[in-house]
Amino acid sequence: MKEVIALIREAGFDIIKACYSIVNDLTLIDAQPEDYLRIQSFKDLVKIAIKKPTKLNILRVAAYPIVKLIPSLRQLIVVAAKNREPRPRTLKR
Repeated sequence: MKEVIALIREAGFDIIKACYSIVNDLTLIDAQPEDYLRIQSFKDLVKIAIKKPTKLNILRVAAYPIVKLIPSLRQLIVVAAKNREPRPRTLKR
């Protein structure tokens, strides 16, 4: 996070807010297309993983709470910034 903020500041932006994204990725790789439509919460994710216990589904269900608790493991860093106003320069002629 510190490196991203430093890069954005060096580019001439003022940071308004910086945070890690909220984890809301409730999709499974090994699921039927109609199962995706029913996923609304972590509980639905667990039900599908029990129904189709593939290695990937079980690992995803196990990782979800950990990623939710530790922000630095999340997928996105969100930064809201605004461009600094250019400062007028005096020129001697």
